[in-house]
Amino acid sequence: MATYEYDLDRQINEKEWRNAKCDKYDYMIAAFCGFAAGLIDSFFVGTPGSGKLGQLTDKTADALVQKIANMLWNGDGRSSSEGRPGKAPDTLEKAISYLEQSFPVNYDARYSSDLLDSEDITSMSSKNHHLMSLAHSPDIIGLLFSIIDQFTGKASFINDGKLIRLVPVKDSRNNKVMYMQGTNFESRIFCGVCNWLGHLASDLCGSSSTRREGKTGRGAGLPMPFYNLFLIMDFGNFDGNSFADIAVKVFEQGYDLRHGAAMAIPVLIEELSIKMVWVIKQRYYAKKEWRECIPSSKHADLRMMLIIGNATLCLVDGVDALIRTGIHGGNSLTFILHLNLVAWTRLIILIFRELRIRYGAALIDQIVNRFLQLFGGNDAYNLKKYYERMNILDKNLDIMLKDFIVKVEEDYKKFTYDLNHSLNPAIGTSEHRAQSSVKFAQNQGVSASRIIRSPEEMRYWLEGK
Repeated sequence: MATYEYDLDRQINEKEWRNAKCDKYDYMIAAFCGFAAGLIDSFFVGTPGSGKLGQLTDKTADALVQKIANMLWNGDGRSSSEGRPGKAPDTLEKAISYLEQSFPVNYDARYSSDLLDSEDITSMSSKNHHLMSLAHSPDIIGLLFSIIDQFTGKASFINDGKLIRLVPVKDSRNNKVMYMQGTNFESRIFCGVCNWLGHLASDLCGSSSTRREGKTGRGAGLPMPFYNLFLIMDFGNFDGNSFADIAVKVFEQGYDLRHGAAMAIPVLIEELSIKMVWVIKQRYYAKKEWRECIPSSKHADLRMMLIIGNATLCLVDGVDALIRTGIHGGNSLTFILHLNLVAWTRLIILIFRELRIRYGAALIDQIVNRFLQLFGGNDAYNLKKYYERMNILDKNLDIMLKDFIVKVEEDYKKFTYDLNHSLNPAIGTSEHRAQSSVKFAQNQGVSASRIIRSPEEMRYWLEGK
């Protein structure tokens, strides 16, 4: 009986939450929180590296990289001859350098000259190669392309709205490109993921050459998650540049992951303040139980307050960007550099989520179709070409996945063949198997000092001499 009453109460509460409406105080609270967050964004975020919050996130990222490098150095089992520094990295430059040499990747080309047949990517430089290289994206796209690139020995880039894959000849440290670590499929996947994470840490604050003591630059960091998808949008005309070109120029000015963290702070403050006030109002004004005051997307009034708050924040941000663009001479690049992309993205997500909750997915499709109908002439053509490129990208991903599987199967067959000729007593003589075992160990990257080459060396090793 108690369970039935509890379920009935829960159904009644959920119905009440779905139908809850904001009063004038809710609107005022949400607008005030959004306005206050907008002022924080305008005066303390600004353009990359110029605001107090941006400088704070830059320093935090620097400290994080040094902490990661020291933690890994303490657990590094290599000897000094194998690459481990004699002492822990005590500067940011040394920390980045240690991570760079500990987690080398084959897709870290900085210039087109680092790639074979690179005529289609001449615009790549040290300032934008983290953006153009898909494997440098700190999201699921970056992880996927990092594993594929490390397995296949190629590097994946987006240029002129197209996905291109090229063969690297050297990395950013002028070293020969690295081979994939690991002895089987599972270990290679694990090593590939670790290599990706470690290499991202080395690139978070720029390269060791740009963060030397005495240099004042921030270094070319990592793009924000999914930001490199803007490079596919190679259409439009903004002061003679396409949308993709503007995205690259904005990134080159420091609009990276560290700046994204700074932009997220006003959004976080706005949402937390709205939720905190909403909880207090529900508990002490509406006299509800604590379990009914847990902020979630089930509460229609809270969802609307968050939309109002984020919209107010974006309004203040947009007005501030317009004013500062006018003061500094005015162009699309300056305007976008002053925009808070995190806030605008969050607002779009909240609006579409609310429309989906209230009206279902059908309305979302109608809005998208209506939006496409409003474009005419060249814009409609460009949008059509954009979707065609997305379809080509999907096909290319299928091809790369098939190549990836074939490569794994070939490696597995070679591994089992070498292992069989090293251990199977039915194949060849003992001397032949010993030679095969040594060759197998060398192919798997075992250091020469750890390879046993004869029965005498085996007895010597077993006796512990």
